[in-house]
Amino acid sequence: MMDELVRFSAIDDHDIILFAVEAMAAREPDLEYCGGATDARRGLELVEETKPDLVLLDLRLGAGNSFPLCEELSERAPGTGILMFTAFANEDLLQGAIHAGAVGYLLKDTSTSALPHALRSAKAEGAYFDPRVVNASLIGSKHGKDSALTERELAILRLVADGKDNHQIAEALQFSVHTIKLNIAQMLKRFGVRRRAELVKVLMERQLLT
Repeated sequence: MMDELVRFSAIDDHDIILFAVEAMAAREPDLEYCGGATDARRGLELVEETKPDLVLLDLRLGAGNSFPLCEELSERAPGTGILMFTAFANEDLLQGAIHAGAVGYLLKDTSTSALPHALRSAKAEGAYFDPRVVNASLIGSKHGKDSALTERELAILRLVADGKDNHQIAEALQFSVHTIKLNIAQMLKRFGVRRRAELVKVLMERQLLT
Protein backbone atom coordinates (compact mmCIF):
# COMPACT_ATOMS: atom_id res chain seq x y z
CA MET A 1 0.00 0.00 0.00
CA MET A 2 1.45 3.36 -1.05
CA ASP A 3 1.96 6.04 1.59
CA GLU A 4 -0.27 9.13 1.48
CA LEU A 5 0.69 11.42 -1.39
CA VAL A 6 2.88 14.36 -0.40
CA ARG A 7 2.68 17.32 -2.78
CA PHE A 8 5.53 19.82 -2.48
CA SER A 9 7.22 22.65 -4.30
CA ALA A 10 10.59 24.36 -3.86
CA ILE A 11 11.74 27.98 -3.87
CA ASP A 12 15.50 28.33 -4.29
CA ASP A 13 17.65 30.67 -6.33
CA HIS A 14 19.95 27.81 -7.36
CA ASP A 15 18.63 25.84 -10.33
CA ILE A 16 20.77 22.84 -9.39
CA ILE A 17 18.81 22.49 -6.11
CA LEU A 18 15.50 22.57 -7.99
CA PHE A 19 16.74 19.96 -10.45
CA ALA A 20 17.95 17.74 -7.59
CA VAL A 21 14.68 17.77 -5.65
CA GLU A 22 12.67 17.21 -8.83
CA ALA A 23 14.82 14.17 -9.67
CA MET A 24 14.45 12.88 -6.11
CA ALA A 25 10.65 13.18 -6.27
CA ALA A 26 10.57 11.30 -9.58
CA ARG A 27 12.01 8.27 -7.79
CA GLU A 28 9.40 8.29 -5.01
CA PRO A 29 5.85 7.23 -5.95
CA ASP A 30 4.29 9.03 -2.98
CA LEU A 31 5.98 12.38 -3.68
CA GLU A 32 4.58 14.82 -6.22
CA TYR A 33 6.77 17.75 -7.23
CA CYS A 34 4.56 20.76 -7.99
CA GLY A 35 7.32 22.85 -9.50
CA GLY A 36 10.06 25.23 -8.47
CA ALA A 37 10.73 28.96 -8.43
CA THR A 38 13.93 30.97 -8.18
CA ASP A 39 12.52 34.19 -6.71
CA ALA A 40 9.94 35.35 -4.20
CA ARG A 41 7.37 36.69 -6.67
CA ARG A 42 7.23 33.53 -8.73
CA GLY A 43 7.34 31.46 -5.55
CA LEU A 44 4.18 33.12 -4.25
CA GLU A 45 2.45 32.60 -7.59
CA LEU A 46 3.50 28.95 -7.70
CA VAL A 47 2.19 28.17 -4.22
CA GLU A 48 -1.12 29.95 -4.83
CA GLU A 49 -1.55 28.14 -8.17
CA THR A 50 -0.62 24.62 -7.08
CA LYS A 51 -1.54 24.64 -3.34
CA PRO A 52 1.11 22.10 -2.28
CA ASP A 53 1.19 20.43 1.12
CA LEU A 54 4.73 21.66 1.70
CA VAL A 55 7.27 24.14 0.38
CA LEU A 56 11.03 23.81 0.61
CA LEU A 57 12.06 27.44 1.03
CA ASP A 58 15.69 28.51 0.68
CA LEU A 59 16.55 30.60 3.73
CA ARG A 60 18.76 32.86 1.61
CA LEU A 61 17.12 34.34 -1.46
CA GLY A 62 19.19 36.95 -3.24
CA ALA A 63 20.88 39.36 -0.84
CA GLY A 64 18.66 38.75 2.19
CA ASN A 65 16.86 36.07 4.15
CA SER A 66 13.47 34.68 3.20
CA PHE A 67 11.69 35.26 6.53
CA PRO A 68 9.40 37.95 5.02
CA LEU A 69 8.44 35.55 2.23
CA CYS A 70 7.82 32.81 4.80
CA GLU A 71 5.46 35.13 6.69
CA GLU A 72 3.62 36.09 3.51
CA LEU A 73 3.28 32.46 2.43
CA SER A 74 1.94 31.55 5.88
CA GLU A 75 -0.72 34.25 5.56
CA ARG A 76 -1.68 33.65 1.93
CA ALA A 77 -1.42 29.85 1.93
CA PRO A 78 -2.21 28.71 5.49
CA GLY A 79 -2.76 25.14 4.34
CA THR A 80 0.83 24.83 3.11
CA GLY A 81 3.62 23.96 5.53
CA ILE A 82 6.94 25.73 5.01
CA LEU A 83 10.25 23.93 5.53
CA MET A 84 13.26 26.21 5.65
CA PHE A 85 15.99 24.67 3.50
CA THR A 86 19.42 26.00 4.38
CA ALA A 87 23.13 25.36 4.79
CA PHE A 88 23.17 27.06 8.20
CA ALA A 89 22.70 25.11 11.46
CA ASN A 90 22.17 28.22 13.53
CA GLU A 91 19.92 28.63 16.59
CA ASP A 92 19.04 32.27 15.84
CA LEU A 93 18.03 31.40 12.29
CA LEU A 94 16.03 28.43 13.56
CA GLN A 95 14.11 30.65 15.97
CA GLY A 96 13.63 33.25 13.24
CA ALA A 97 12.18 30.61 10.95
CA ILE A 98 9.75 29.45 13.62
CA HIS A 99 8.69 33.03 14.34
CA ALA A 100 8.10 33.58 10.60
CA GLY A 101 5.74 30.61 10.52
CA ALA A 102 7.93 27.75 9.25
CA VAL A 103 6.99 24.24 10.35
CA GLY A 104 10.47 22.87 9.87
CA TYR A 105 14.15 23.45 9.28
CA LEU A 106 16.20 21.19 7.03
CA LEU A 107 19.90 21.34 6.20
CA LYS A 108 20.88 21.31 2.54
CA ASP A 109 23.52 18.64 3.05
CA THR A 110 20.70 16.20 3.80
CA SER A 111 21.10 13.36 1.31
CA THR A 112 18.43 12.92 -1.33
CA SER A 113 17.72 9.53 0.23
CA ALA A 114 16.83 11.21 3.55
CA LEU A 115 14.79 14.07 2.08
CA PRO A 116 11.70 11.93 1.35
CA HIS A 117 11.57 10.93 5.03
CA ALA A 118 11.69 14.59 6.06
CA LEU A 119 8.84 15.48 3.69
CA ARG A 120 6.71 12.52 4.79
CA SER A 121 7.29 13.34 8.45
CA ALA A 122 6.38 16.99 7.94
CA LYS A 123 3.15 16.00 6.17
CA ALA A 124 2.18 13.35 8.73
CA GLU A 125 3.24 15.11 11.94
CA GLY A 126 2.81 18.75 10.95
CA ALA A 127 6.46 19.58 11.62
CA TYR A 128 10.00 18.39 10.94
CA PHE A 129 13.37 19.81 11.83
CA ASP A 130 16.78 18.31 11.26
CA PRO A 131 17.99 16.55 14.45
CA ARG A 132 21.41 18.15 13.95
CA VAL A 133 19.83 21.59 14.21
CA VAL A 134 18.01 20.64 17.39
CA ASN A 135 21.24 19.32 18.89
CA ALA A 136 23.14 22.42 17.81
CA SER A 137 20.54 24.66 19.42
CA LEU A 138 21.18 22.91 22.73
CA ILE A 139 24.99 22.93 22.55
CA GLY A 140 26.43 25.42 24.98
CA SER A 141 23.44 25.24 27.31
CA LYS A 142 24.76 24.72 30.82
CA HIS A 143 23.48 24.22 34.33
CA GLY A 144 20.23 22.73 33.11
CA LYS A 145 19.28 25.57 30.79
CA ASP A 146 18.44 23.04 28.08
CA SER A 147 15.55 21.91 30.28
CA ALA A 148 14.20 25.40 30.84
CA LEU A 149 10.98 26.38 29.11
CA THR A 150 10.32 29.66 27.36
CA GLU A 151 7.22 31.67 28.16
CA ARG A 152 5.69 30.56 24.87
CA GLU A 153 6.40 26.89 25.60
CA LEU A 154 4.90 27.20 29.08
CA ALA A 155 1.77 28.82 27.68
CA ILE A 156 1.41 26.06 25.08
CA LEU A 157 1.96 23.29 27.63
CA ARG A 158 -0.58 24.68 30.08
CA LEU A 159 -3.19 24.54 27.32
CA VAL A 160 -2.08 21.04 26.31
CA ALA A 161 -2.50 19.99 29.94
CA ASP A 162 -6.02 21.47 29.83
CA GLY A 163 -6.83 19.15 26.92
CA LYS A 164 -6.83 21.79 24.18
CA ASP A 165 -5.98 20.74 20.62
CA ASN A 166 -3.56 22.56 18.31
CA HIS A 167 -6.25 24.73 16.71
CA GLN A 168 -7.60 25.82 20.09
CA ILE A 169 -4.08 26.59 21.35
CA ALA A 170 -3.24 28.57 18.21
CA GLU A 171 -6.42 30.61 18.57
CA ALA A 172 -5.83 31.27 22.27
CA LEU A 173 -2.19 32.35 21.82
CA GLN A 174 -2.57 34.06 18.43
CA PHE A 175 -0.02 31.88 16.62
CA SER A 176 -0.41 29.75 13.52
CA VAL A 177 -1.31 26.09 13.95
CA HIS A 178 1.98 25.22 12.23
CA THR A 179 3.93 27.19 14.86
CA ILE A 180 2.14 25.36 17.68
CA LYS A 181 2.83 21.98 16.07
CA LEU A 182 6.50 22.82 15.62
CA ASN A 183 6.93 24.01 19.20
CA ILE A 184 5.32 20.85 20.55
CA ALA A 185 7.43 18.67 18.25
CA GLN A 186 10.58 20.42 19.49
CA MET A 187 9.65 19.77 23.13
CA LEU A 188 8.83 16.11 22.47
CA LYS A 189 12.29 15.62 20.97
CA ARG A 190 14.04 17.65 23.67
CA PHE A 191 12.54 15.63 26.53
CA GLY A 192 12.70 12.27 24.76
CA VAL A 193 8.99 11.42 24.71
CA ARG A 194 6.57 10.58 21.90
CA ARG A 195 3.18 11.77 23.16
CA ARG A 196 1.83 15.04 24.49
CA ALA A 197 0.49 13.40 27.65
CA GLU A 198 3.93 11.93 28.36
CA LEU A 199 5.48 15.37 27.87
CA VAL A 200 3.14 16.98 30.40
CA LYS A 201 3.76 14.15 32.86
CA VAL A 202 7.56 14.41 32.59
CA LEU A 203 7.54 18.18 33.02
CA MET A 204 5.24 18.03 36.02
CA GLU A 205 7.46 15.40 37.62
CA ARG A 206 10.46 17.71 37.10
CA GLN A 207 8.42 20.61 38.48
CA LEU A 208 8.93 22.53 35.26
CA LEU A 209 5.18 22.72 34.74
CA THR A 210 2.83 23.43 37.62
